[in-house]
Amino acid sequence: MNDSWPPARRRQSLLRAGAGLLALALSAALLATPAAAAADPEADELARTWQAARLYLPDATTDRSLRIEEAGQAPPRAGTQRLPTIVYMHGCAGINHVAVETAEFLRASGYAVIMPDSFARRDKPTSCDPLTLKAGLHRGVLGWRQAEARNAVEQARGLPWVDGERLFLMGLSEGGITVATVSAIRVRARIIEGWTCHAGWPEYHGLAAPGNEPVLALLGADDPWFRLPVLKGDCGAFMNRTNGSESMVYRAPHPLANQHYLLWHEEARQRVLDFLAAQMSPAGDPK
Repeated sequence: MNDSWPPARRRQSLLRAGAGLLALALSAALLATPAAAAADPEADELARTWQAARLYLPDATTDRSLRIEEAGQAPPRAGTQRLPTIVYMHGCAGINHVAVETAEFLRASGYAVIMPDSFARRDKPTSCDPLTLKAGLHRGVLGWRQAEARNAVEQARGLPWVDGERLFLMGLSEGGITVATVSAIRVRARIIEGWTCHAGWPEYHGLAAPGNEPVLALLGADDPWFRLPVLKGDCGAFMNRTNGSESMVYRAPHPLANQHYLLWHEEARQRVLDFLAAQMSPAGDPK
């Protein structure tokens, strides 16, 4: 800038330059916003699994499941009492008839069920083949499912009709592995169906529930999915037996001895209901 300019012209020029710089800054910020949002594709994928989650409500006015986005923040029924709620993690085949039957059983027993849909992801590699009982086709799926469980539990806590002090995490098969291994999550208790807690891959091995969090594990001793020696055992090896945790292994000649899905049987269903009822009475935050 020429210092010989009159002061008034100099001030006008500086104002115009400042305005131009501000406009450029605002334009850059607006352009950067969608780019920043797109920079975390996993957050978008997690949002999709939650938005597509199935919701099953006790005493519902409809006999069909809802999408979580259909229910929104509104209470699902008259009254102000919050509902004990189960976040249910489906198996590697997705939300199939087994998952639906389980949700319907739990709904009929007085629990709200929220079932995030892992198959709502845009990118969902195959992780198993139910026809050949072959699993482990996508090792990284466990990290995805754990993130889905954490997200679903935290989202559920934000719903005004969910009783956050009686919020449970439950899953079958791949969903059961998720329930067993997910950490940094706040729930009242966990229920694992169709998993041994034993694996050759270290991230699949063991039980991540903290010592004060009860766990119920249900397993058929001759479950055909777990024929490999490295998968033998049961989750009881990792449990704190002083907090109400229990590992139930059905052995021959029990009809569940060679079954993977166990909750079709009345005895297994009653064990789940008894476990949930035992966790319903304590008051206070589970953590």
